[in-house]
Amino acid sequence: MCPISFDSIRLAHSPLVNKLHKLEIAGDERLKAILDLEYGNDLTKDFLDDLRWRAENNHNHVTDIKGPRGSGKSTLARGIKCFCDKVRGIKTSIEDIVFTRDEYMKRYGSGKRGQTFIIDEDFGFQTQTGSVRIRESMMLAEQTFRIEEISTISCSVANSYAHLYDFSLLSYDYDAKNGINRAIVNNTAQLNSYFARPVGYILFPTRKYLNPELEKHYQDRKKEFTKKVKEGKVRTLQEDYDAMAEQCIRKFKWNMQKPTERVMKVYLSREYPHMANTEQTDILDTLVVRMYEIHGSSKDASKKKNRDA
Repeated sequence: MCPISFDSIRLAHSPLVNKLHKLEIAGDERLKAILDLEYGNDLTKDFLDDLRWRAENNHNHVTDIKGPRGSGKSTLARGIKCFCDKVRGIKTSIEDIVFTRDEYMKRYGSGKRGQTFIIDEDFGFQTQTGSVRIRESMMLAEQTFRIEEISTISCSVANSYAHLYDFSLLSYDYDAKNGINRAIVNNTAQLNSYFARPVGYILFPTRKYLNPELEKHYQDRKKEFTKKVKEGKVRTLQEDYDAMAEQCIRKFKWNMQKPTERVMKVYLSREYPHMANTEQTDILDTLVVRMYEIHGSSKDASKKKNRDA
């Protein structure tokens, strides 16, 4: 292998970020070997062939895209989704891109075979759940709907890893002029919470597959969502839990008769099967508080019963 030439890397980010990338590469022999565009390990064709094979044979995939702001995570995610939709002959829908936790739960609940969902980066910020809970929710959703052959692409700035993913990509930059996303491919068999082993790179031909109609809808929805965030109109995680608790109270008429915590836990697991256990527990805690507000304590209920008698 010939020594790497920085001129061959052709980074496409801002000048300072390009400089930082080159310094990072200069200090990492593995990245040097991987990212040399002439002599490195180009996995682009293998990646596209794998996605095509999965789409044609009804095999889903869970793809995790990490990377800092502006590295092209969302653009790469939309390119991958449009490619998969094209292979499967499915009309690409903006509804398959979720920005909020509420959208995520509803869309997954009605997911059909062949759909490819994107969890946008903003989803993680606005829910305030942190990467661990998002990963737990994804894992349960992926397990629950694997039989449906539903695919998931998750975008995140968090540097956390798990064996959940079929593909783990580190988004490096986006060459807007040529419409190509560069990403480092990590070996998913060697992922843990602290380290991901890079094994190659892809130069994904994003522009070739992006759907113009989807792009317009995406930008419109992104602006709408950003405006809601600025105006404080996007629900926080606790407000989500409050809404779900009230929904259960109405649906199961718990305002009429106080259930035990065990009963509420069973109903929650049935109502939200693809929620992480930690999230079900948080909703249960909210319900316990609401039951106290509606029915009072057991002692209060006993006194009221004696008075009525």
